[in-house]
Amino acid sequence: MANRGLTVQPLWRLGRRNLLKHPLQSLLMVLGITLGVAVVVAIDLANESASRAFDLSVDSIAGRTTHTIVGGPEGLEESVYVDLRRSGMVNAAAPVIAEYVSSPELGGATLRLLGIDPFADPPFRSYLDGGGRIPLEQLTAFLTGTNAILLSSELASRYGLDSGDVIRLAVGGRPQEAVIAGLLEPRDEFSRRALQGLILTDVASAQEMTGQLGRLGQIDLILPEDSRDIEAQISALLPQDARIIPVGARSGTVAEMTAAFRINLTALSLLALLVGLFLIYNTMTFSVVQRRPMLGTLRCLGVTRREVFLLVVTEATLVGALGSALGIGLGIVLGQGAVQMVTQTIN
Repeated sequence: MANRGLTVQPLWRLGRRNLLKHPLQSLLMVLGITLGVAVVVAIDLANESASRAFDLSVDSIAGRTTHTIVGGPEGLEESVYVDLRRSGMVNAAAPVIAEYVSSPELGGATLRLLGIDPFADPPFRSYLDGGGRIPLEQLTAFLTGTNAILLSSELASRYGLDSGDVIRLAVGGRPQEAVIAGLLEPRDEFSRRALQGLILTDVASAQEMTGQLGRLGQIDLILPEDSRDIEAQISALLPQDARIIPVGARSGTVAEMTAAFRINLTALSLLALLVGLFLIYNTMTFSVVQRRPMLGTLRCLGVTRREVFLLVVTEATLVGALGSALGIGLGIVLGQGAVQMVTQTIN
């Protein structure tokens, strides 16, 4: 045991001296694994963040909706909603217009403009039924103002905005001005996250800002679980270009559309990691071959094959651990930029 202790310590010093003697070679090993790990971490963060943002966006729009009536590319005529309410087939129905917008006053990020009917919407979403805790005077300004919008208080404070401020919105490539009528205070963590990417307005203002006068994007419904007969009756009432679909099926279809995109990104990240592993493998192999005369001399001096193997494995482990630690940090930094690009692509 004493002879082994005297043998192991010089071996570690020889390994450390070799790494310091060839700094570029050692740097190449660390850099290879760092880049591979960084890409994997960045893509995974982007995929997970984009998926969560997508789910929050769907939940914030759908709320407690069970079914949705959708039309063709031009949406639905307002008369469809009027006929549906007059028919008495459903107790809960709400018109909705949803459009992606951006604003320089809000950092140029892509946000969701959601146009709702404040009087029909409370059964579906809790933004205006007391859950948002908006003051009465702000709610009045929201209902009576032109192009009045509501933002979350956290989103407004982030960009130094307050009630009464006017912001510019890019809606379908057209500039529009909107007035912040009030600020919403989320009641829980889910509402806070959902409101981060949401601009709330009434249906009439949404129609003007999006250029869809007299039309709706969709009609949300709350139907009982066994509602096939009601669905058939509603379908008979709808025009030919409109149909009623369950919310779960619609969300699942969109999720399937984006699944291939996320799989491609994951495959790309794993390929980057494979390249990093290939690079460090070849570098370590070259390092061993380079030291073949020294390792042969050590074997002649009594160093066992197992000790030589442990020396090489320990060097590779240290380099891998250092590269992985640096790769995780770099991946988090890269992931912050990748999240925005992936989210915009999914949007």
